[in-house]
Amino acid sequence: MSVLNTEGLKAYYIIDVLGEKRYVRAVDDVDLEIRENEIYGIAGESGCGKTTLIKTLFGMVEPPLNVMDGKVKYKMNAEYADIFAMDNKRMREIRWEYISYIPQGSMSVLNPVQKVRYSFEHFIKAHRRIRNKEEEFIKPVERHLQALGLPVQILDSYPHQLSGGMRQRVTVALATVLQPKIIIADEPTTALDVVMQRGVIQLLKDVQSSLKNTIIMVTHDMGIHANIADRIGIMYAGKMIEEASTEEIFGNPLHPYTQYLIGSLPKIGDKSYKTSAPGAPPSLINPPEGCRFYPRCDRATDECKAAIPKLVEIEPGHKAACFLYSGVKEDE
Repeated sequence: MSVLNTEGLKAYYIIDVLGEKRYVRAVDDVDLEIRENEIYGIAGESGCGKTTLIKTLFGMVEPPLNVMDGKVKYKMNAEYADIFAMDNKRMREIRWEYISYIPQGSMSVLNPVQKVRYSFEHFIKAHRRIRNKEEEFIKPVERHLQALGLPVQILDSYPHQLSGGMRQRVTVALATVLQPKIIIADEPTTALDVVMQRGVIQLLKDVQSSLKNTIIMVTHDMGIHANIADRIGIMYAGKMIEEASTEEIFGNPLHPYTQYLIGSLPKIGDKSYKTSAPGAPPSLINPPEGCRFYPRCDRATDECKAAIPKLVEIEPGHKAACFLYSGVKEDE
């Protein structure tokens, strides 16, 4: 059963260049079905549209970003609701309580001039009326921190007094204090060392195991996806080009781009020469006419240059957008 769906989602940045409008096709006709009680990873090179996609899933759409077409639907009260049909008041109500967002930088969430406790108080008061501060705020927050293995003393600390890893773990605790159904995490381990990365990833796994909710996590680090994700979607140049279970993505990648991603990963004991995809990603202002990967693909055919392959199920639970496996085009 899915908790979040997208249908033909197109989210473009509209920029003005010397009086002429340019469209950066960061998310271009993406269909997703995110399931209950899973960790769904989104992977791909920098600039492929990952962060734009999850911002749009969260409804965080502000100029120059515009939703050009498509829908994002949340499952609420056994029915699906299109978030772009909701007013601002309704969106404020469901954010953090139904769906929460963990951004790349912890300092963008925590107020640098206030103690951590005030960030928690602000979040909770925005959604719930607190009549008894001790019973309805202090004790629940302390229990939440203890359940996540965090010391309650951090509530009386300023963000700058905490390490980067601890700040990020506090951000995870803050995003989950209202027990949301969906958590979106954008590169939650960026700029952390390996030890701190492991702590944050384990915390996310513990949260998901405890709350039985859904986590959508973006990172370009395939090693992190291997550690945490149940399913992975591979993005390239604004499009979803492959989707499967983590085991399938790593054990049987179908799309040539995914094969390059997996093939370039270091392996213990393997001293063979590693290569990444040749060339560079295309411009999202003026992408290739056909498959967006064909200029870098050594298996491209004339069909790849002329038409865009549709993301279809090639094997049970395994989708790919590639003419090597299917002749289905996007407009069919």
